[in-house]
Amino acid sequence: MISDDAILYYADHPVEFVVDIIGAIPDDKQADILNSLAVNTMTSARSGHGIGKSAVQAWSVLWFMTTRPFPKIPCTAPTQHQLYDILWAEISKWKRNSRVLNDSLIWTKEKLYMKGYPEEWFAVARTASTPDALQGFHSENILYIIDEASGVDDKIFEPVLGAMSTPGARLLMCGNPTQLSGFFYDSFHKNRGEYSTYHVDARDSSRVDERYVKMIVNMYGEDSDVFRVRVAGDFPLAEDDVFIPLPLVEKSVATEYYPRTSPLILHIGCDVARFGNNKTVVCYRIDEKVDYWRRRAGQDTMKTADDIMELGMMLVDKYKLKPRLDKDGHIRKAQPDAIPVKVDDSGVGGGVVDRLRQVKRLHPERFWWLEIYPVHFGQKMRHKHYDDSTTYMMAVLKKLLQPYDEEGNRKPVEVILPDDEDLIAQLSGRKYHLTENGKIRVESKKDMTVRGVTSPDEADAVLLSCLPVSRSKESNRKE
Repeated sequence: MISDDAILYYADHPVEFVVDIIGAIPDDKQADILNSLAVNTMTSARSGHGIGKSAVQAWSVLWFMTTRPFPKIPCTAPTQHQLYDILWAEISKWKRNSRVLNDSLIWTKEKLYMKGYPEEWFAVARTASTPDALQGFHSENILYIIDEASGVDDKIFEPVLGAMSTPGARLLMCGNPTQLSGFFYDSFHKNRGEYSTYHVDARDSSRVDERYVKMIVNMYGEDSDVFRVRVAGDFPLAEDDVFIPLPLVEKSVATEYYPRTSPLILHIGCDVARFGNNKTVVCYRIDEKVDYWRRRAGQDTMKTADDIMELGMMLVDKYKLKPRLDKDGHIRKAQPDAIPVKVDDSGVGGGVVDRLRQVKRLHPERFWWLEIYPVHFGQKMRHKHYDDSTTYMMAVLKKLLQPYDEEGNRKPVEVILPDDEDLIAQLSGRKYHLTENGKIRVESKKDMTVRGVTSPDEADAVLLSCLPVSRSKESNRKE
């Protein structure tokens, strides 16, 4: 048990609470953020990766829970993964680290509460996927924890600001500065006077491995937005000549995915490489969600075809897809549940296409689902705005990433990308220019290599998985 006098002392000294009760040693930046909570209503911290912000937020929850009577602590983040697997798990870890806290606090998958007071003295996890995530909390002592705040929609913040009029209310926002608008961005700009703000550069943190910093510098350069956001903890520049701005990519990555039992979209994309440092990447799209299946370097085309077939069979089994038969019991040529498989057909990719066609010809009953589409990157095309096929595919993805439709109305997220630094850098770092006839053309792989940028293998596979296809009229799966 902690004495009443000690609780009164720790209420104004969160760093000492963390050291004495939790048994952790905050670094200087973490200590500054904790001390801000004791005296400031609203605290906002932007940082690079790996500086220990999840630990700070977990310590803040445990400190506030222990030193205030009947507090309520709503915690939110853009995705269930960020909230439950990272922040909520961090709270559990530090609670277990302290015998005093472990005896007095009860941790469940969605709630942390004081023993004997589950409905009056608690912290709760709420994903920021609905506007009412942080509504309905009333207490003289309330602490809002908003993790990865750049990815949280502005509507989520409205009830928070209303609660800040209570003297015992506190707000802690933390995250990578990925977006150039919103409450988190404004806390460092036009509304900075209302917040106590902190900036943590990963290069200044003892918790960040120097090898990670050097890797980002070597791969993307210190002038890249990826370095600015994920290392320096700075907001992106949003360069004028970048085709897909980083905030669009980061917003997609930070979006929650709710899978359907029967998906409307099943697509596979494969960017093929054979030798050297380039990778063969196989990915797939299930409705809004895009993910990787295989990423390999130095792989022959036969093995790549095998990877695609393995992925397709997994999707067929998982979603219980069945072929349509004609009146004679034969498999129809056009299959509504067939899976479009789009393969980079330039260079050695033609070998993958040939192998897939051979397998379907030899085993039509087993591979009825295999619908093959060869695609050539960089191929000139007749289009009003775009000069070549790569630019067109980038434009398709950009439109899916846009938060508003052509009339300016907010629309649902249409694609959720993997949280992968290579992919994020490849998509947000590709520049474009206007051709002599006024069309848009993104830079080629060769031009990117000249700039010292790695081959966009992951990005090209994602582009293929999101590319719409023209299908038979008998096919009715949504594209």
